[in-house]
Amino acid sequence: MTQPSTRGTGNDRLIKTAAVLVAAVAVGYVVLSVLRAGATGAAGDGRAELPEGRQVVFRSLRPGPEFGHLAVLPAADVRRERVVLPPRCERTAASPAGGLCLRQTRNPIQPFAVTLLDERLRPEGEAPVTGIPSRARISEDGRYYATTTFVTGHSYLSDGFSTETLIGRVGGDPVGNVERFTFLLNGRPNDNADRNVWGVTFVPGGERFFATVATQDRRYLVEGDIGRRTLTALRENAECPSLSPDGGRLVYKKRTGLNTDVWRFHSLDLATGAETPLAETRSVDDQAAWLDDDHVMYAVPKGGAGGRDADVWVVSLSGGAPRLFIPDADSPTARAPASEMPLR
Repeated sequence: MTQPSTRGTGNDRLIKTAAVLVAAVAVGYVVLSVLRAGATGAAGDGRAELPEGRQVVFRSLRPGPEFGHLAVLPAADVRRERVVLPPRCERTAASPAGGLCLRQTRNPIQPFAVTLLDERLRPEGEAPVTGIPSRARISEDGRYYATTTFVTGHSYLSDGFSTETLIGRVGGDPVGNVERFTFLLNGRPNDNADRNVWGVTFVPGGERFFATVATQDRRYLVEGDIGRRTLTALRENAECPSLSPDGGRLVYKKRTGLNTDVWRFHSLDLATGAETPLAETRSVDDQAAWLDDDHVMYAVPKGGAGGRDADVWVVSLSGGAPRLFIPDADSPTARAPASEMPLR
């Protein structure tokens, strides 16, 4: 009697063993993917846990699927893995009460919009904007936000560029185009038709702000008043101001030397009027943001001005060389969580 062959049984065992190994690898891959998603904030899930304490909110430029997404790091330890959130932005800003994301749409008729974010940086509203996003800011209490876009041109060095700066009121009627405010130059209304406004920074607890007005090839630091709808010139040659957390100083970029294409950051003491250059000697075209009362952050493009990739750098107003702060990032702002926002 012929004995049955055991060859088929061995093959079956090999197949079963291989199947188990494949399944184990697949499970391991899924687990690893979930762990990585949790570490990076899962750019698509909207349920990421934000770091505790003071945060730096920025646009991630790390290559891959998270490029351009909103991201968050603890201000005290930016070497941690960044939390990546669903919104994809061209420019962003945040405060304890919320934030905003200037973004591209899929609508060719209205290609850009501003998405408002709640205190957990989740989308909660949207409005169209005209032009290419350039600057964004939100007030500390979340009542007002500002957007600047290029309507023509794409750089503050472009000939004949034109901007549109809008101030919105969260949950209320919009303030509108700041160019329509009365511009007071040397105490008198100035009605030059070539006026451009950009780089808003809000004063906490009220309706005042600082910004830049350009007209007749001159740039002015102005103080704005939303209620009175005025822009009052304070001094020349100051662009993209940023107000310190204590409200006592402004940092802005200033054209220096014979080459007007060179910008240097300067600090202005609002009480004394003293102006001091910062230690950053490169020409940087950005609106700086305060990390704390002694440090400001800004983006430096890789490969020169206009580059698609950038890093965030930080410099102290007390001295010392600038240092790399967050690689593959731009558009930074710092904020405390809403639960830690001081009462005013």
